[in-house]
Amino acid sequence: MKTNLWSVTAPLFAVPITVLIAATASLLQLQVDLQSSVELRFAELQAAGIWRLATCHLLHWSHDHFLWDVLVLVAAGCVCESRWPRRFGVVLAAAGVLIPAVVLISAPEVLSYRGLSGLDSALFALAAGSLFVEEAAAGRRAAAMVAGAAVAGQFLKIAVETAAGQTLFVQDAPFIPVPLAHLCGALIGSLVALWR
Repeated sequence: MKTNLWSVTAPLFAVPITVLIAATASLLQLQVDLQSSVELRFAELQAAGIWRLATCHLLHWSHDHFLWDVLVLVAAGCVCESRWPRRFGVVLAAAGVLIPAVVLISAPEVLSYRGLSGLDSALFALAAGSLFVEEAAAGRRAAAMVAGAAVAGQFLKIAVETAAGQTLFVQDAPFIPVPLAHLCGALIGSLVALWR
């Protein structure tokens, strides 16, 4: 079977925002010198650097942190961007700004913020929540229950991380975990999934 370049790359054009975010995060992970120019350091946040509320999501504390975050972003982002593009945009915009703002206000011990995990949580909640709503409305109870269990599992994971004071997946990064960012993202994604 002969495969051409278009047949391999065509699916990427269906999810351009997800691809752009993943590619930019990858570039920044490889270019350590660029990281300080886009990092969000709360003590230095001024009106002129407000754009760092968005760019901070693209930085990571370690390769393990980066790998987990990008894998979830690509999986959840591809589903959400292709199936619910308007909701995807709303979730990214809201979570992109609100997550670091909530961390700034609620976790003063955090000096700087990095990572896609808050956005990942928002997109996962959007996907699972939207599937739950659609499947329940169509009367497909088994599928709705699976999607509902995914939403509940996400909030359980966040509760465990909060109680343990560490993340479940990323173990090698020298940072203070911020489960609050995951909770904020999950709430945003869930609310947008329920919104009609």
